[in-house]
Amino acid sequence: MSKHEFFYGISMLLLPIIAFLAPTEWIMGRNAMFLALFILTIQFVVCRESGYPLNKTWVLIAATVGCISLCQLGWVVHFGDKSVTGLLANTQYAKTYKFLMPFSLLVFLTSAIPNKVIYRFRFALLGMICLAFGVGAGEGIYTYFSESSARANIGGISTTAAYLATIQGLLCIYAINTIAVRYKRCLMALVSIVTFTIIVMTGTRSATLLFPIILLFMILKSMALKDVIKIVPAFIALLTVPVIASHQIRDRFVEAYHEISHESTNNSTSIGSRFSMWNSGLSTSSKHLLGQSAESRFNDITQYINANEKGNAEALRNIPYHLHNELIEIASLQGIIPAAFMLTFYALTIMAFRKQGRTDLAAFTFTLPIVVFGIGDVLMIYPKAIFCVFAALCLYSLLIRIDSEVSTQAENSSKAVTPEVY
Repeated sequence: MSKHEFFYGISMLLLPIIAFLAPTEWIMGRNAMFLALFILTIQFVVCRESGYPLNKTWVLIAATVGCISLCQLGWVVHFGDKSVTGLLANTQYAKTYKFLMPFSLLVFLTSAIPNKVIYRFRFALLGMICLAFGVGAGEGIYTYFSESSARANIGGISTTAAYLATIQGLLCIYAINTIAVRYKRCLMALVSIVTFTIIVMTGTRSATLLFPIILLFMILKSMALKDVIKIVPAFIALLTVPVIASHQIRDRFVEAYHEISHESTNNSTSIGSRFSMWNSGLSTSSKHLLGQSAESRFNDITQYINANEKGNAEALRNIPYHLHNELIEIASLQGIIPAAFMLTFYALTIMAFRKQGRTDLAAFTFTLPIVVFGIGDVLMIYPKAIFCVFAALCLYSLLIRIDSEVSTQAENSSKAVTPEVY
């Protein structure tokens, strides 16, 4: 092993620390990000001539992330007001753009790591992913049992904790599925149980529904039908028992049913407030196509909700934070161009995860969750979410290439042992 391969390997092993530990061990995750960036920058400069040919899609993804960062910086410069701390955007965008820019470089540099190095370190990478997942999950479970809150506030916010746990769990399952190891199915089942348990602890309905759906899709795509039939009872038990055991998650689903049933007469609920915030956000976005200050949006939305949404009290309580929709949040503050960059990011990741004309499972374990969660909430305004999402993206860029290399070797091996027929 050359020293260049060694340093590439070190940088790769830092990525799981960022993706899994930043939400609970912030300083460790942040330092790991800057160290990985430093190592990969040196490696890119020194080894560029012998490096992996750059993939245009990943270069575009990195550029798009950089543009998202610049849009946030532009908003901070033109509209930000740190003195008004009661409005979340004023305090958060001043932090998040500083992390998005390094991550745009990290995505780019990760895509330039040579395939042979990634393949050589695949088992070490999987081991680090599983280790980081275990440590992060252990801290999350400990947090739940050591605090008095009914919902696990892992890293500060229970709903965001559920979203990140979903992304982390699916990433770990995808890695185990991609890199062939002994007891593969047992490991995937264990990660599934732990992840779903943490999600249930947070009491977050969207993650509780989405995780098992994606998991079932992965099973159907990865296993033969006869094997799927055998595993279905265990799968149902796996997902049903935590829900039955948790009265909290049952109560929240019952609450959601009543909120939807009575939305026409009482919209001041968790779900009803989202509709009010989306409507008001779309209205103010159409008036401020190039963005506006958080104070301007707050006043505009307050007037709209009072006039058109029956003065929805729950919506008015939430608007100082965000509008519970990623694209509407961006469009209503930064304008339509930054929102278009976010849409472009979603589309480019799907393109990057295509293999031989088919969409890889990575699109369903990475892009689908952030899109679905972005419909009812906001991730790009939280630094911890940015660390988890974009470090996970870097890991997926490595894992899909490992998967491609494994498939290529399997095909070559099959051709070598299959006699030609003349």
